[in-house]
Amino acid sequence: MNVLHPGPWPTIAEYDALLMDIARRIQLTRTKHETAERNFGALCNHVDRKGSPLEDCVIECYPSGSFATGTAIASRVKKAQHDVDVVMELKVDPTTSPQRILQLLFEAINGEPGSSYHGMVTLNSRCVTVKYADGTTVDLMPIARINGPDRAGHLFHHKKETGESYHKKVNPWGFATHFNNHVDFDPAFHDLFEGRRLLVEGKIVEKADTQPMPDHVPIEEKSARVVALQLIKRARDIAYRSSSRNGLRKPPSVVLAAMALGAGPVKPSLLDEVIGIATHIRLRLTETNGVRGTVQVLNPAYPLDEFTDRWPENKTAQDLLDGDLRRLIVNLHKLRNDNLSLEEKRDLLKQLFGETAATYAIESSLDASRREMEANKLRMGNNGKVFSAAAPAVLATSTAARSATREGGGALSE
Repeated sequence: MNVLHPGPWPTIAEYDALLMDIARRIQLTRTKHETAERNFGALCNHVDRKGSPLEDCVIECYPSGSFATGTAIASRVKKAQHDVDVVMELKVDPTTSPQRILQLLFEAINGEPGSSYHGMVTLNSRCVTVKYADGTTVDLMPIARINGPDRAGHLFHHKKETGESYHKKVNPWGFATHFNNHVDFDPAFHDLFEGRRLLVEGKIVEKADTQPMPDHVPIEEKSARVVALQLIKRARDIAYRSSSRNGLRKPPSVVLAAMALGAGPVKPSLLDEVIGIATHIRLRLTETNGVRGTVQVLNPAYPLDEFTDRWPENKTAQDLLDGDLRRLIVNLHKLRNDNLSLEEKRDLLKQLFGETAATYAIESSLDASRREMEANKLRMGNNGKVFSAAAPAVLATSTAARSATREGGGALSE
């Protein structure tokens, strides 16, 4: 049954509404979620197929990282592309040569000329990447289970350029479970976020929108902490698009997610939540307890698994992230406190989150304002400013709260 929500509208501060619209723009769609599930499922079956070098060796495959914690964002927003990290648990000796395991996985996927994935596969130091025709990728990381917590295992690392080779204790499943169990959810945030979507879209809400497929969670059902973390990741990706950072390793999403858990109670404002997480991460970045004199972040579900084993490489890399977060915080304060024109807001948001997301947010703001004007609730000035105490959102019926979902994300190239 279709339901039209004509109001009443609770209020959302305009700066929060803009951030909500940006967050909505960088989400994966239900279709992309289904594509990701289908792609990695087919790959796992392909590796385990009869005649494969790893025939009958695949125990289980599951999404990891951002895909498993619901913090993933579209890697290329204009093309709605996504990248998926997948753990492939193999029934092999955990002390097997990393080079051999990675090579076997590469051969199992790449196959013979003319086979399904031949020519689409790249061998990396810890995973094998499959790149599809539309530009989306799946990274398959093989691990072998070891004694310890549920699903703890050895990761296989081999860097052919240097010959560096070792096993690393990991538990990506444990971290995803821990993260999802420790993100706070606010039903009021859910209602405001869903209401904002309904007002911006200006259309009826079909039952399918409030009854999602299993494992795909609409953005309004996510924790405010998850959404804020997605915005921080988007800002990170934009910052690392600079040509001056070519070849630099980005701060891993799992490091940001682990540190975000310690940011204290979730704030009632999305902007304040982003600032709160960024401020807490900056505080952590003053630490120098790692082996390289840099911050050390461990998997809270399995402390033997260090997330910062490769980043930051040095204090310079750590300070680079600190500077990015400081600029993010300063600009968000400016968005909230300064009397900016619509064009100035667009430029600020473009600097932080990229042109596509910023333009979408401004257009959404105008669409929402026009709909409110139709209800004689707002008036618009000649310079595009909307005169109102706050930007509106439609109040919608609350649905079951879910803090995270399995979705894909990755490096951004807009």
